[in-house]
Formats: sequence, C-alpha cells, structure tokens
Amino acid sequence: MQKLGDSPIHADVFICILRALPTFEALFATIRVSKALYTAYNHHRNEVLNAVAFNHVGPALPLALQLARHKIHIPTEDYMMMLSNDESLNYWDFQVTIEDICHLVNHANIVAEWEDLYSFRKKDIRRKTSQLTILQSWRFRKALYRLMLYSRLFPADKTAYAITNNDSVSVTTKLERECLLRKEFLSDCFNNELNQLREVTYFVMEIIKWVDNVDSSDMIASNKEFMDIALSVGPATILECFRNLGFEPLTETINRLCADTTPEFFEDNTSRPLLSGYLLDFISSVVQARDADSSQHISIPILDIGPSMEKLYPRCSQCSSSSPFHLWGETTWDYLSLSSQVLGTYLFPSLTTFLKGELRNNPVEVKHVEALLVKTPFKEIYQDIHTKNLKLSHWHDRSDDYWICNRCLTNFMKDHLHLWVIMKRKEANDQIANDCWYGYNCRTQVHKLGHAQQLNHLCEPTR
Repeated sequence: MQKLGDSPIHADVFICILRALPTFEALFATIRVSKALYTAYNHHRNEVLNAVAFNHVGPALPLALQLARHKIHIPTEDYMMMLSNDESLNYWDFQVTIEDICHLVNHANIVAEWEDLYSFRKKDIRRKTSQLTILQSWRFRKALYRLMLYSRLFPADKTAYAITNNDSVSVTTKLERECLLRKEFLSDCFNNELNQLREVTYFVMEIIKWVDNVDSSDMIASNKEFMDIALSVGPATILECFRNLGFEPLTETINRLCADTTPEFFEDNTSRPLLSGYLLDFISSVVQARDADSSQHISIPILDIGPSMEKLYPRCSQCSSSSPFHLWGETTWDYLSLSSQVLGTYLFPSLTTFLKGELRNNPVEVKHVEALLVKTPFKEIYQDIHTKNLKLSHWHDRSDDYWICNRCLTNFMKDHLHLWVIMKRKEANDQIANDCWYGYNCRTQVHKLGHAQQLNHLCEPTR
C-alpha cells in the first residue's frame, strides 16, 4: 500500500484542495496538517498562492496587487513611470509572493467591509453582509481599490497641500505637474470605470457626512475643503472613522503626515489648490476630454437596479410606505442611538418630547423619564413594548420581517412611551402616587410643581 503523498494522483488531489482554499489563513493552517500537503504546496507554491489570492481578493486581484506593492517612499512621478515602463514588468508581475500576502489580506478585509456597508445601504437593508452579485462586487471592488491607490499616490501630506511658497511660478508649476499626474492615472480607466469610481466616491462622501453629523463636530461646515481632506487620507481611515463614530483616526493620520501643520491644518481656510476638487473634478475632466458628447456613452452603474429588484424592497409594516433605506428593523435598530439624519439615521431629539399630552412639559415626569432613557437602548424599549403586553391593539404585531418607517415609529413611541415608563417604575418597586383624573392631558401639572409631585400623570385620562 502506498504512503499518502507518494502517488502523483495524491499530489494532484492535494493541489486541487489547496487551490480551492478561500483564504491564506486556511492555506497556512492546511499545509501544517501533514508533510505530504506541505510538500505538494512547496512544489507548486506559485500556482497555489495565485489561486488562493484570487479566491480571497476576487477578480480585482491585479488592482489589489498594485496597491499592495505601492511603496510610500517612491515619488508619485516615479511610480507612474514604473506603471508604463516595459522594464518594470517584473515588478508588476501578477505572480503573488509571500511579501504581498499581508498587504493583500489587510486591504481585502477593508474592501470587504466597505462592500458590506455599500450593499446594506444601497441594495438590501435586511442583511449586513454583502448581497452584491459577482459582477456588482467586481465593479465595486475595482472602484474602491482605485480610490485607495489614488489616495496613496496623492496623499494629504504637507509637501502636497501646505503650499505657502511665495514664488508663484514654483507653485503654478507644482500644481500643473500634480494635475497632469492625476489625469494620467485616471486616463488608464474606461469611462464606465471612471463613472463607477465616481459612484463609490460619492458613497464614501455620504459616510463622511454621516460621521460628521454623528460626531457633531461640524467639520464640513467649518472647512469648505474638509471633504477633500477626508478623501485624500483614503477609505481605510474613513472606515475607521465610521467604526469609531468620530474623526479621531482622520486627525491622527493628518498629524502623522504633516506634523507641524495641525490642528491649524483644519482651521486654516486659505486656498489649497491641490485639495480643491481632489478627485471628482479630475474624473469629470478626463471623461469630458475624451468625447464632448458624453451622452453617446451608456453608463453602467455598479448596481443595475430594475423594477424586479424594487419589488424585493421591504415596506413599512404599519402604513406600507416604500422608503426601503429609511426603515427600522433588526438590522438597523443600533443606528437609532446616533444623532444624524444622513443615511437614514434617525434620532428622536429627546424621547421625552414624544411623551403624550402635557407630560413633556411636566418637569417631575421628564426627570424620571430621562433617567431611564439614559441607561436603556432604544432597541430594548421597543422590544419591551412588544413582549410585555404594552402594545396597543391598533398597532400590528411584530414579525421576523417587521419594518417601520420614521413617521410610524414616532407615532408608535407617542402611544407607548408613557406605558413603558410606568412599567419600568413598577418593576423597580418605585412608590407611585395616585393617578390624576386628567392623566397625561392634565394642564395643571405644567405650572404647579406641587400638583406634579403629588399625583401620577403617566396614565390615561378618566375625565
């Protein structure tokens, strides 16, 4: 009987197994299983690395390799020359090496997270993982890799943007050279690819606006070029801002790139000609230069959404309104704790303002309610109303595919918040005063503190 690995057939089977592995982590774990697997890998290393890289990264692998092999210390002009120079073909050989793997994996993880977010916001709000088709995913990933590479080639460093030289000739020369390099980079793309790059850029800008609203920093309002500054640090940093719900990662990146220009970098509103229209203006310029009548070109968007796709969008379970990306359900409840209207994020300015009747003007009850709301996530309040028999009969029961729009959610909270508050006070064994006859509609509770303290107004009117 032959030992495992001695037969050529065994080796072929091993290579097929290794080539089919989805990630490098799985590959390196597998070749440690037996000497036969390791030997098969060693004899066909290049073939296996290429196959696993394609499995992990997808069809955008050539662009991913360009990004992984970009050296920060190489000037942009030299890099662009390497891209077009035949003598540099060995450098751009699409054979994946061990040195490429760490960068490929890190970048692929960033791109995958962006794709999940894009799919969630633009295609299927029901699922937080990407629902893009293979073709849609390929378009999105190519565009995002290009945006990442663009931000590497034209970064937000001091030498590129803090132009303070009084010599107008040198400034003009530098500006012209930089513009030519950007156009040269974008000229390698087809029109459809440029339009898809623009589409992804607009999506990234939506996320920047969203973070600005959540962070309440008003960075965009205080600096007209802040959006371009943010784009120039790249999607990886912007994604970190999204995770952190603030611009600290962006500030840290700018501090690292141009240490002696911050915090003045954000506060200084003097003209930065290399930041203005950082990417979008150059895309438009390249497209327009190719054909004055751009209407002749059929643009292929990343998401080719038609009537059949629109039928799959969820509707509000209460009023049946169709605003698929502004609905609340299992995948979106967490956003209710964030203070932004951008991207459909919806915060009740203060839940106490949705108390029924005159309760919102009762200082005693407002104080009790605010104390509860500070320590209770909205999702828990909503679940309590449904699961603890507080829900009024005219509201639909919650199902696995239950969605509710902003208007209905506001009305739902107005109908139920006072019921939830009194339930929580009872659960905590608080001493509750006798009910006021006029309940939440009592007008005396507003201007007589003694009356508000002596009676409970979190109740239905009986008169």
